[in-house]
Amino acid sequence: MSLNVNKSVTPSTKDPAGEGQQKQASQYARSLIEASLDPLVTISPDGKITDVNEATVKVTGVPRERLVGSDFSNYFTEPEKAREGYRQVFAQGFVADYPLTIRHRDSKLTDVLYNASVYKDVRGNVLGVFAAARDITAQKQAEHELAEQRQRELSRLADLERFQKLTVGRELKMIELKKEIGELKARLGEAV
Repeated sequence: MSLNVNKSVTPSTKDPAGEGQQKQASQYARSLIEASLDPLVTISPDGKITDVNEATVKVTGVPRERLVGSDFSNYFTEPEKAREGYRQVFAQGFVADYPLTIRHRDSKLTDVLYNASVYKDVRGNVLGVFAAARDITAQKQAEHELAEQRQRELSRLADLERFQKLTVGRELKMIELKKEIGELKARLGEAV
């Protein structure tokens, strides 16, 4: 089974009414898959893409016809990490929040977290991997900006601490000098 439900579902009888219902069910399922704003992809046991939704086409900039049949890992900044991810799904049955970066055809990068699991036929045989990617680019940008802001605040705090030490040190020195002046005046007063 792949996302391409029109190709994967065949009627169980030659009944024209059954065929119509199957076609309607297939179109409904496809419509739900295409409605996803997140990139969805199915991957064969040998790592080839078997189907994608329109969101995957948009995030990669590659037409569906070229994506299907190509190596899943080719669309990431770290192909070996992508390969390891889908192998992990086949070994463990799923992965959750697996971080990857998709490279668009025009070189734009999109940070994603993949959630993926195996999908099976009616007999329980594993057919492939179904994977959904969540775009976390904005989240990573916000984290980066927060880290920069924190660094600026820490730098400002260090400056304030230096200023405080300087001013407090100066005040202490003035108190000490006033005390010495007072002692000198007292001695001079005794001498007169």
